[in-house]
Amino acid sequence: MQSISIQINDKILQRVGLVAIKNRFQKELEYLYYEEMAEEINKSLFESGIDNDHELESARQKAWEQYKSEFLNGIVK
Repeated sequence: MQSISIQINDKILQRVGLVAIKNRFQKELEYLYYEEMAEEINKSLFESGIDNDHELESARQKAWEQYKSEFLNGIVK
């Protein structure tokens, strides 16, 4: 893990607090990291030619059929 040093206006530091500022920066950096990861995943899915909507619908339908057979046997066709 790396450390960074930034200058913060004393009034802001007193008003907001060091811990709150550190937490905010940490959350913002984590968001940027995960946003970039999501973009990479979406790009890879697009390049792979996989139809994500079709795959999700297929999995949803399969799960529904399994649920019906296990829990709604004879109630819902």
